[in-house]
Amino acid sequence: MTDFAPADGDPAGRTLRLLELLAARPSWSASELAGRLEVSTRTVRRDVARLQSLGYAVESRPGPGGHYALRPGHRMPPLVFQDDEVVALVAALRMVEGILAGDAAYRALAKLSQVLPRRLRTILDAAAAGSENVAGERWGVEPSTLAVLLRAADQDLVLRFGYRDRHGAVSRRRVEAARCIYTRGRWYLLAHDLDAAGWRVFRLDRVREPEAGEPGSGDRGRPAEDLATWLATDFGRRPKG
Repeated sequence: MTDFAPADGDPAGRTLRLLELLAARPSWSASELAGRLEVSTRTVRRDVARLQSLGYAVESRPGPGGHYALRPGHRMPPLVFQDDEVVALVAALRMVEGILAGDAAYRALAKLSQVLPRRLRTILDAAAAGSENVAGERWGVEPSTLAVLLRAADQDLVLRFGYRDRHGAVSRRRVEAARCIYTRGRWYLLAHDLDAAGWRVFRLDRVREPEAGEPGSGDRGRPAEDLATWLATDFGRRPKG
């Protein structure tokens, strides 16, 4: 159930519902939007014009094959979530509290509470007040470190960083980032170590001062299609137990 009903007699609520739909997909035909909102295509055109008058960059292409689309990055629409999405956000942020250093998760919850509609804000505040992360050990991954590694993995960049192993020894690493992986309560970096000429997995809380550099080779792929099995079998060296 969404926070705004698409009833034809509630133009404001229907317009916000239209904005939610436009933000969820690259483009919609007028008939698709009319079906979702349970109104006529003429009403859809009026509601689109209302959004445009409010400053939202809704692009329209009339006629056969026409569509409506919200121009990416122009202006963020109001935060309109479904009930289960609000609960999922709170649960995810509670998990993050035990992983990331600092209070970023707490600040994100506070900001969400300020911008959500009243009914959804009530759900978020109740979920936040009724939950707690009591993990004894904090992994202390810096959000800025995770941001650099995520970008490198997405863009296939060469990474250089200091790394402290389980014995406390520190070394410099030069790798081609492939994926950031979350498993068993920790974040890891899956990368091809350029000096060791092989795939390696690095715990993110042991990574220090990462720097993303030039593009990687672009043809590394990944060590296995099923990364979960690959990790569980000592990088594919033994049968799955």
